[in-house]
Amino acid sequence: MSELVANPSLWAQGLAFLGLLFTTRLIWKIFFSRLRSFPGPALAKLTDFWRAFHTYRGRVDQKHVELHRKYGTAVQIGPNCVSISDPSLIRTIYSTRNPWKKSDMYRPNDVLLQGHRLSNLFNTQDEDWHNQNIRPIRSLWTMTKVLEYEPLIDETLDKFTGKLASRFVDGDSAGKTCPAAEWIGFFAWDVTANFSFGRHYGFLDQEKDVDNLITDSTAGLEYFAPVSQIPWVDNLLDKNPITRIGPKPTLTGVLYAFKVVAEYQAQLAEKNIATGTVDHTLDKYVQLKKTYPDMVDDNQIVNWLMLSILAGGDTSSATMRAAVYYLSKNPSTTDKLAAELNKANISAPAPWTKIRDLPYLDAVIREAMRMNPGIAMILERVVPEGGFTLPDGRYLPAGTKAGINPFVANRDYSVFGEDADTFNPNRWLQGDDESAGKFEERQRRMKDTVDFVFGGGGRVCMGRYLAMLEIKKLIATLYSLFDIQLVDPEHEWEYRNAWFVYQYDMPMLIRRRSSGAR
Repeated sequence: MSELVANPSLWAQGLAFLGLLFTTRLIWKIFFSRLRSFPGPALAKLTDFWRAFHTYRGRVDQKHVELHRKYGTAVQIGPNCVSISDPSLIRTIYSTRNPWKKSDMYRPNDVLLQGHRLSNLFNTQDEDWHNQNIRPIRSLWTMTKVLEYEPLIDETLDKFTGKLASRFVDGDSAGKTCPAAEWIGFFAWDVTANFSFGRHYGFLDQEKDVDNLITDSTAGLEYFAPVSQIPWVDNLLDKNPITRIGPKPTLTGVLYAFKVVAEYQAQLAEKNIATGTVDHTLDKYVQLKKTYPDMVDDNQIVNWLMLSILAGGDTSSATMRAAVYYLSKNPSTTDKLAAELNKANISAPAPWTKIRDLPYLDAVIREAMRMNPGIAMILERVVPEGGFTLPDGRYLPAGTKAGINPFVANRDYSVFGEDADTFNPNRWLQGDDESAGKFEERQRRMKDTVDFVFGGGGRVCMGRYLAMLEIKKLIATLYSLFDIQLVDPEHEWEYRNAWFVYQYDMPMLIRRRSSGAR
């Protein structure tokens, strides 16, 4: 040490040596990496901190689109990670048979409870464990079964529209500005609680974020998103055995679920209620204790309920906010939707039997989901043994992390046309000079691509039918009752991508439609 102090040139030599090591590593990563045939930012080839930084900034979806339009269908975004944009590969990467396994990006989503890591059906990398644990409940999530929740959705819809009317529409409240993003979030979370537990969280009643459930959930995802790009960092932060640092992903939701399950079991024990007499998810899961006595206990029920708690409110609210926002930006589409609802003689809350086949309602919702998918990051998988050759002939070695970002696939010009960056529900309708066969093929490609927001293969979101039921009913109900417009038509919302998409700052004016609901 004294020699270093006495001879400053040794410091310079040491720094030069470190610089040489860094440069050598950079050259190796760029020119001799097994992924060297894939273009991408130079820094991304060297370190995952590049993609973590862009994810932290909250618009990594836009960055991915920019990269693919510059470099093509496959872009290296990490030392061992390739982003793919080709929608035709969705069925290959996210197949039902022999699926590519999830990467370790999902591991930071584990809950650390009393020193133990708890995985869930969303984030587990163990396909056998996932298939075994999801099998008992899969049949409960068909469209036929989720329609049993319609009365519970209607109950929340009535509460929501009543609150909007009293706070922003009728009497002395007429003309008051509605913070629509916030209220749509309250509805989405309360309706999820109602069909999950048979009771609301209380967001609509109390007109606030009760027990910070939304705040804590959002903070957990804002942590998860960047850390998922460099998963080992989670061991130094949230999973640190000495002092946990940062938000605690999903912990608030897990604790709430344990509380609700315990209270429901107490009601059953006291014979205040009986299983099979209500139609919420918790009761259906409790009944499975009889069918699968060796498997189903309260811990298993909480694990299942976490699927709704983790995603139910956030993903559906993202689509509902997008629909309301883009409709307000495009008055002609609002008029066309209102005319369709009026012609169909829609009552409030809108019944599924009358809205399920309305073409323009479906077009508006699919287009909102396309423009602003509820999940807008790469759904990472690991290339299986033997590797994979892309359609253009380039080879992805086994063990490479790879995947598709729904936001990127949804902006694909070959699927959606040259106006893929604009909101245009008419793309979902048959053109005047388009044959039925061509329209059917074009629509099928678009649906297959946009539906990827729910995942694919055996890991597809079970709640996708329920989400579409909830979203369609909300939009049909709102636009049969009200005219909803931005206070300033030129106003732009705030938007943050943290795995789930969060939109803010949507000041709206709400007025009753003259035709109203019947």
